[in-house]
Amino acid sequence: MQFALSPEQRALQAHMFTVAEHLQDESLHARDRACDFSRPLWQTLCAAGLHMLPASRDQGGQGLGALDLALALEALGEAVPDTGLVFALAAHLCACIHPLVHCADGPQQTEWLQQIGQRAWLGAHAITEPQAGSDISAMRTRAVRDGGGYRISGHKCYISNAPVCDFVIVHARTGESGSFLDYSSFILDRHSSGIHISPSPKEKLGLRTTAMGDIEFDGVWVHESQRLGKEGSGGPIFQASMAWERCCLFALYLGTMKRQLRACWAHLERREQFGRPLIEQQALAHRLGEMQLRYESARLLCLRAAWSLDHQSDWHGDASLSAKLAVSEAAVRNGMDAVHLHGALGMLSGEVERELRNALPCTVFSGGTEVLRNQLVQQLRSEYRRDARGGR
Repeated sequence: MQFALSPEQRALQAHMFTVAEHLQDESLHARDRACDFSRPLWQTLCAAGLHMLPASRDQGGQGLGALDLALALEALGEAVPDTGLVFALAAHLCACIHPLVHCADGPQQTEWLQQIGQRAWLGAHAITEPQAGSDISAMRTRAVRDGGGYRISGHKCYISNAPVCDFVIVHARTGESGSFLDYSSFILDRHSSGIHISPSPKEKLGLRTTAMGDIEFDGVWVHESQRLGKEGSGGPIFQASMAWERCCLFALYLGTMKRQLRACWAHLERREQFGRPLIEQQALAHRLGEMQLRYESARLLCLRAAWSLDHQSDWHGDASLSAKLAVSEAAVRNGMDAVHLHGALGMLSGEVERELRNALPCTVFSGGTEVLRNQLVQQLRSEYRRDARGGR
């Protein structure tokens, strides 16, 4: 196995660190308290072309695959203190740009990717509903045939980027067969007649600088040309986007954990108790060692899963399940340990407690921990049964 990054990948991460120098914001603490997404910082990201990374160079991007995108987001997560901003970018790339690059036809890519690239548009991915989260079969939003298009009606909630988005990828029910092919995906301009988006972002525990809101579709008419793929292909499109999200988006938490570890090492070296640095207190040093082990283990699983997506490898099934579980659990536990290692300082409002708050939601979105563990067990059960039939 080759674990070393290529020269191109090292250059990509170096470029991310260079862009990050322009994303340092002294008002972050105040914006976090106010749940304020920074449009000027988003414009800075777009000026560097980061909002189009998976698109081809002809389309204004860099043609990044899953592994390279994960490495880019890892670097941004490490270098940019505004984790909510990086999360907004990652959600846009994995759940909005990815389906356009991989599922849209030529005319759709020409129309939409050109606008997104040139006008610095931000996307929102609308699938969750009040009664339908991980259970897609409970989706009630419908797209009904109407002339040369569809009428979409329904309510989507907890949608990242919704209050500040420029376009929406929405999933709606187009069939009633009870199968995975009952759903279709559409792309809409947020200003389309009948779209109502909550103007104020929801106040959240963490990722407060990522705007979250609800979207109401009140008989919104969309032309057939706004459907991504064939009718009934929404389920596979969503599944593919989630695989990218569970690898690439969660790579940003690898970066935040690395930055967090660096801060903890510095604090334990600098802070003295009982006449010696905290790092010489074995119990605290061991806790820091456990944080490093969680980070390293999660990173290996995450980058392996991204590599599997690029190579269409089904090694051990859907590797993104293990990656998401490992990274999300490590981010939360490391965040709690970082607070503990900083003592009373960790309890104060600031970077240490903010990163814990930013980590807590990641065990819920992109598939809750319990749901993904069930899926992982089902996947392993199928594999072991297949191995048993093969005599292995």
